[in-house]
Amino acid sequence: MSRNKDKYENNNPRRQTVFLSPEDIAAGRKTNWQAVEITGNVRNLSPSLWQFEHLTALYLNDNNLLRLPSDIGQLANLKTLDLSSNKLRSLPAELGDLIQLRCV
Repeated sequence: MSRNKDKYENNNPRRQTVFLSPEDIAAGRKTNWQAVEITGNVRNLSPSLWQFEHLTALYLNDNNLLRLPSDIGQLANLKTLDLSSNKLRSLPAELGDLIQLRCV
């Protein structure tokens, strides 16, 4: 990491992934990703995650999530959801809308 305050150099390619840029979202572009893994003590999830309409598997294990946004109900094709090793105390009712969900 550089000592320059204006620049952050991250040499870990797993941490450099951009799902959709603000420009892509504004242009209405969507991703065709079917699986996403987000691990590593994450506390907050990007709102753009809930726009991944093709997702069938979402791995959010090994984080520090306290809550899961109700927007997860937008992932209509989701079949697998891994929430293990988080700090969740409850789940949103919208999970019940995910009729294809088979593995939690």
